[in-house]
This record gives sequence, C-alpha cells and structure tokens, in this order.
Amino acid sequence: MKKKKRSIFGALLKTIVILLIIIIVFGVIAGFFYINALSKGLPSIDVLTYSPDQASQIFDYKGNLITNVYAFENRIYVPLDNIADSLKKALITQEDKRFYEHGALDFRGILRAVWIDVTHFSLAQGASTITQQLARSMFLTNEVSAKRKIEEALIAIQLEKRFTKDQILEMYLNQVYFGAGAYGIESASETFFGVHAAALDLAQSAMLAGVLQAPSEINPFFDFDAAKSVQKEVLDKMVAEKIITDDEAKTAYDEKLELAEERPLKDNMGYVLDYVKQVVADKFGEKSLYSGGLKIYTTIIPELQLAGTQAIDKVLEQAEKDNIFPKGVKDSKGVVQPEASLTAVDVNTGAILAMIGGRDYGNTKFNRSLALKQPGSSFKIFDYTAAISFGSLAPSSELFSEHYTVDNWTPHEWTSGYFGKLNVRDALNESSNVCATMTSQIVGLDRVIYTARKLGITTPLMPYPSIAIGSFEIKQLEIADAYATLGSGGIYHPTYIVEKVLSSDGRVLYQYTDKSFRAISSQSAYIMNKLFTYVMDHHSNAKISGLPSAGKTGSTDNWADAWFDGYTPNISASVWVGSDSKEVQFANVLNSGARFPAMIWKQFMLEAMKYFPKDNFQKPDGGLVGQAVYNDTGYASKLPADGKTIIRYDFLDGFVPPEDIKEADFVTVRVVRDSGLLAPPNCPEDLVIEKTYVKGTEPTEYDPRYLQGNIGEVPQISLITDRDNFNVGDQVTITAVVTEISNVDNYKVIFYAYNMPIAALTHPTNGNEY
Repeated sequence: MKKKKRSIFGALLKTIVILLIIIIVFGVIAGFFYINALSKGLPSIDVLTYSPDQASQIFDYKGNLITNVYAFENRIYVPLDNIADSLKKALITQEDKRFYEHGALDFRGILRAVWIDVTHFSLAQGASTITQQLARSMFLTNEVSAKRKIEEALIAIQLEKRFTKDQILEMYLNQVYFGAGAYGIESASETFFGVHAAALDLAQSAMLAGVLQAPSEINPFFDFDAAKSVQKEVLDKMVAEKIITDDEAKTAYDEKLELAEERPLKDNMGYVLDYVKQVVADKFGEKSLYSGGLKIYTTIIPELQLAGTQAIDKVLEQAEKDNIFPKGVKDSKGVVQPEASLTAVDVNTGAILAMIGGRDYGNTKFNRSLALKQPGSSFKIFDYTAAISFGSLAPSSELFSEHYTVDNWTPHEWTSGYFGKLNVRDALNESSNVCATMTSQIVGLDRVIYTARKLGITTPLMPYPSIAIGSFEIKQLEIADAYATLGSGGIYHPTYIVEKVLSSDGRVLYQYTDKSFRAISSQSAYIMNKLFTYVMDHHSNAKISGLPSAGKTGSTDNWADAWFDGYTPNISASVWVGSDSKEVQFANVLNSGARFPAMIWKQFMLEAMKYFPKDNFQKPDGGLVGQAVYNDTGYASKLPADGKTIIRYDFLDGFVPPEDIKEADFVTVRVVRDSGLLAPPNCPEDLVIEKTYVKGTEPTEYDPRYLQGNIGEVPQISLITDRDNFNVGDQVTITAVVTEISNVDNYKVIFYAYNMPIAALTHPTNGNEY
C-alpha cells in the first residue's frame, strides 16, 4: 500500500517536472520570438552617431555668454575631458556605482530590485544602469512596463557592444535632463551655477548629481532645501564608497553655494537678440540656429544696451510724471505710447553696440530700430553733405528762408514764419526746411539720393522735392551709420552685429571681414563735422561738457516723430521718440528732437563715454583752406571788419570766396532759384530771386527751360536714340539734329536729366547732327 502511494506521488512529481520543463521551453521559445519581434522594431545602434540637438550660444563683445538659443532642448555638448572629475564620480556613485564593472545590465541590481518589487507588490524599483538610462533617454519613453524594460535592456546591450564605457558616460552626461530647462551637464552647470562643467567643484557636483533623480521636482532655484538634502545624500554615498573622506564631504556640504542669478539684461536684450538670430538664421538656416550648437560672437556691449534702456525709461517716465505726455495712452494694439528706440554703432568699424527697439520687449517685439519711419530734418545730412561734396555750396554760402515753391510744392518752416537770409551753417542750425529744400535743388536731387546711398541708405528714395526734409521713410540703423560715416572722416563702414560663428566642434563657419570704403572725401566730412558740431553746441539738452560731439535734430508733422542723431569720432547713436501709428497724436506736446530724444542721447552717452576715448574730429592734411569771411555776405575779408561780424570757416580747396570785396565790386542779377542760371525776362516771377555776386563771378547763361520770345527764337532740336526701349542705368546713344535756328552765336543748348546738366551743344548750326 505504501509502495503504491509512493509510486503515485512519484508519478505526480514527474508529471509536474515535465510540465514545468515544457512551460519553460515554451516560455523560452515564446520569449525568444517576442524579443526577436521587439528587436526588429528597435533602432539600429550600428549606424548610430550621437549628435543630439544642441542649443546655440550668443556671446557679447568680450566673449561672455549672453544667452542660449534653442527650439526644444537647451543643450550644450561637451566632451568627457571637459567635465569635472568630481561630477563624474558623484554621478556614478549616485546612479550606477558598478558602472565600470558590469555590462549593459547589472544582474545583481536587478535581483535586488525584483525582490523589492515582489515584496512590495509594485514595479517602482529601478535598478537601471547608466547605459539603460541612456537607452531610455535617447530612444524610448518613461513608460513603466515590462515591455519598455525589455526594450531598454535590448538597446543597452547594443550600446555596450558599439561604444566604450567612457563614450557611454559622455553621451549620458550630455543627454539627460537636469531641470530648469537644462539638458546636459554643460547647460546645467551654466544654468544653476554660472560656470562651465569643467569648473564644477565637489559641492556643486553633488547637488547636480542629486537633482538628476527628480529634476522636475528638485529645483535649486525654487526649493533649495530639497536640493541640499539630495546633495547630502550623494556626499554620504561617496563617503561610503570611499570616494571622498568625511572631512571633504563636510566641507562640501558647508560650502555656501551661490546660484546663478537670472541674467538682469534679459529684457533689455530682447530686441537686439532677435536681430542677431535673424542675421544668423538668414545665413545658416533656422535649424542650425536652434539645434546646431553654433557659437555666435557678437559686437553687443551689454552695459550700453542697459544704459540705452535706462536712458529711455528715465526721460520718458519723468515726462509722464510731469504730465507732459499723457500717462497710459495705448494704441489699438495695446502698446503704451509714446514709444522710443535707440541704436548705437561704432564709428570706426560699423559694429552695432546697442539696439533698443522699444520701451517694453515683453509688451511688443516690434523693433523700431529696424522699422521704416520718416526722419524729418535728420535727412538734411544728405542735402548739405551732397552740396558741400559737389562744391555746390560752402559753409558761408547764402540761402533764403522765405516763401518758396518748387514743382507746385511749398515747404514751410517749423516755426510760424521765415528766418530770412541765412548762411549754410545757420540754416543747418536753425533746421530751416526752406533752405534745405533750396540746397537740394541747387545740388540736384539725384546727387542728394546718390549721397544717401553712399552713406548707407538702402530704402527706396525718389527725386521729389519733399525728400529734402525727410518725407521718405528710412531705418534708424541706417541713419545712425550715415552720421557715423562723417565721424569716421568719410569712410563708410556697413553695420554688422555678428563678429564670427563657430560650429559646435569649434570650426570657424563665418568671420566678419571689413567691407568699408570711402564714401566722401575726408575734407568734405571734416566740414560737415564742423557744421554739426556747431549745431550740437547750440542744443544744451544733448551737449556734454568736454566731449567733442556733433549732431542734428529731426521732427515730422504734428510732432509724430522726433529724432536726435549725435556722434563723436568713436560712437554714433540715433534716438527716436514718437507714436507707432497715427491713432495716437502728440501735436500738443511739442515732441521735438531737441527735447526728449536729445535728453535720452545725453543720458546714454554719459555711460558710453566710459568705453571710448574723448577724441577730437581729425582735420585732414591738405585739401582745406581756412578763410575769414563777412557773416553778412559770405565773402572773404582781409580788411578790418568795419563793425561787421567776421567768421572763420574751412573751405574745400578751390571753393574759397574771393577776398577783399568792396560794395563797388558787387553786382546783383536775377537768377532762377533752383538752377542759379540767369532768369529770362519771361520766367515766372515766383521762380526768380535777386542774388548778389562779386563782379566776374555772376552767371552769364540763361536757364534754357524758360527761353522764349525776345531773347531769340529757340532752336528746334530732334533727339534720336539708338534703341526704342531702355532702362535706368543703360548706356544710350542720343543724336541731336538741329533743324531750325537763328542768332546762332547766342546759343548754348544744355541737356538735363533729373535737373542736372549732362551734355551741351555750343553754337549749334542749322542742319547738323551732334
């Protein structure tokens, strides 16, 4: 009976063993096919080249980091050799102390984790190695499941086959998230402590290794006590593993850690950083900018960026406090008005030093430094520079502020009346609109536009008379550079803001090269500098004692825009104050350039002076002649003044007024206002002025546009071109055929283009071709 029982028990046991073997075999087979199926869906590690998205970095003029630029992950890649040993040791101790001893999986750790999970009825215990964590971070999600753990293990095994331990550790330290938007150890080091990963000390390393276990919850910025707690946990583990001593751990824990402050220039830098990003994206593409790890070195001086912001705030907030500007007025877009902008460039290089595109970047990202706005009288730099450069006028030349009409348009002065007779210097100082218009007509609108182009204006300009007083819109950045060209002695330096760009591995992708050229002669630039220095000396709101400087005010109709453009031999800064749209008007505020913009310019320059020497404008060697002239006539004098005011000017060589003039040596003639040629008797009176000349210098030719009647019959001339259609800039052959003429000896036929003489026929004869 007992034997029978034993045989039954043995048979049952044997059956159970067989069943277990079958289950195990089928389990292994099923597991094999399951794992094989999972493997087919996993990425191939054989072709893996680790190149995660990296944030690009923007640096200031000294190479100090301003900010990181990224689309999703703020990561700066660094090689393992550039990571502090204390961080590597702290992290391995905390995350995977047997990292260099086991393979992809730590079976000892797995058994420990399984036991804890079984006894606690959960899947909470990790036991993931650094390699497994890297696999999860690079290829998987944070889902907690058996399937995900198997996938993680499979990828980890492939990683260990493909890479060395050091390579895996390097990838891990550059991949993982440390909180506060920082991916990778370099970004985390800069974000939390303001240092590179290579410079981390033990205290900082232990804290970063600790926060890694729960980066979204343990943030030193928001819960420093929790961060100190995990720091102590890491230090204690390092002591237990004999990585450090008790004394070293205590010293590290007691160290007073200083967290990196949020960069105080962040809001002030918004406009200029947007411009930097635009420049780089245009050159390299947005993908490279936001994920290519570029190192972007700029010309920005953060202190001047801050100074410009503070200058705008100080002046306009005080104006609002004094109820000069109504407080809290907004346009339809909710932007508080008035707005303001300031742009500063290096006179001798074209480097953009500061760009404040508005009062509140958080409220509006619209960059007024790059926006098109009417410059008003700021544009007169081009009228007078053209007139001086082409020899059409000299500083002492006479102009007339009076009723004046050209092409059915009549300019008005900014005051209620006219200034009367003014020389060029005083016309510029008084900002006479009539004299500026007259100047542009004398030199020619095409030459004014040509000069504006040479000085860097790229926006569309048309030869309409009103252009002389700033009716066409231009960019503040360009007008700041135009004034800088005068300060540099006539050398135009195109503006730039990016000095160089490096790839993530340090290769030079771009290096700025000088593109300057001579726009006007150094002699003409010096004369203009003297004229604008005179203007600056008569505007107390902008003038800084002891600082050689020059400048010009500007304003538009109804005081909608007000400008001050000032410069020294080293820095040029343009300030604009006004309304973004016609919805908000400041007609009752008297928002002139000599008021708020001049005050802002002065406040800014008081800080800028610290970065540049107080140089004088350099007078060129040769090409200039100094001469004293009578202020009331503009003619040179070596005689006693006889009660008349004498002023000394510099003139271009060859354009010095005659000397020792007496009243008997003058002659007064009628001339056409815009051409300076003799006015025929039938010329409309509103186009004629009487002008006094030294005998022998008065014009002798009549303006051919108004020749008719008793002067003699006008010759009949046919113009034949060598083609039917042509564009501006084409070279065209024009044949002039004279068909009728009388009084041949009295005629000189002049051909004009845009009010400029381009060719002439002297004594044309009947029936000939020219």
